[in-house]
This record gives sequence, C-alpha cells and structure tokens, in this order.
Amino acid sequence: MKKYLLGLGLLLSVNGVFADSSGLDQSIKQMLTSAKEKQMVSALKSPQALQGTGELLLRDAIYLYDEPTYAGFYHSLIGIGCDIFQLVLDVESGYTDLAIAEGVDSGGYFTIYPDRIYAEAAMFSYALYSQYADKQFVFLDAEYYGEPNVTVIPSTIVGRATAFGYCFSTNPSAAVFACDQQQCYSSSEVNPW
Repeated sequence: MKKYLLGLGLLLSVNGVFADSSGLDQSIKQMLTSAKEKQMVSALKSPQALQGTGELLLRDAIYLYDEPTYAGFYHSLIGIGCDIFQLVLDVESGYTDLAIAEGVDSGGYFTIYPDRIYAEAAMFSYALYSQYADKQFVFLDAEYYGEPNVTVIPSTIVGRATAFGYCFSTNPSAAVFACDQQQCYSSSEVNPW
C-alpha cells in the first residue's frame, strides 16, 4: 500500500538560494521569461481578462501524464500571476527531487524540498502561496546538482511521473506553463514531452 505525502512548507534551503555551477539559476530565469512572454501575448488577445473579477478561482491548469524525470534539470511547471500554485505529483517509477523557485525576478528564492520523492510515496501535493507573482516547481536530481563532481549524465532517466499544476488567482489572465530547456508550453498547446 502506498503512503500519501503532503508538503507542508518544510523546505531545505541551500544558503537561501539554490546555487549550482551548471547554470540552473540562469535556466530557471530564462524559462520564466519565456513563460511571461507567452502569458502577455495571451492576455493581449483578450483585453477583458486584464480587468479581473477579484474572485479567487481556478484560472488555469496543466496536466502531464507519464513523463520522464531526469538526472539533470529538464522540466519545470511555472505559474505566472497565480495567488496559489499547486502541484499534485504521482511518481510512477524511480524518483524525482523537487526544487521550488518563487519571485525569481524580484528578489525571491530557490529551495529544494528536503525529501526525495519515490514511486512508493504515491500522491504528493504542494502549494505555493507567497506574495511573488511567479512560482515554479522544477524536477531534477538534487544530488546531481548539489555535487559538481558527480559524474551522472544529465539526460539519464531516473523515473516517470504524472504531474498536475493548478493556478488559483484573482487575476483572470494568470496562467500555467510546462517548460523544458528549449521553450515553454501553455495548457492549450500540445505537450511535447
């Protein structure tokens, strides 16, 4: 029988910032920029979305089924303009580690969830609800990024997972994006992974 885990805000911070010499910090910022550009174009197509209703509602969601998790940093879910950004994750085989980034462009932080998430754990849920407009979940292998001398090939698949990202917001143009190291995809686009 699988156990159920619920993230309760217990995070391990590496000097307050997720530091790594491989450019993870820069990659996260580039993906965030790409997601923000897509969100801005989408909002301009429907001007009424910029006015807002003031109600906290589910504004966007993205579903990724049976996706590979890698030893290196490849995938990220990004919420732009979400008051609450929730991840529901089921690791089906192997494992993943979870890095969390908030407020990348405005003095925010990166941190790593302290426990590796294995297939035996079943459903995992975590919600981000800080004042930062951008919130991000990054799937990676924390040991690989924490130790620069580890000789793991970043493209090595270490597991498979299904992930759901939910964006609750008072802003009707809030959106969720799935990003890889090449580009970001909105919930209405075909999932390339």
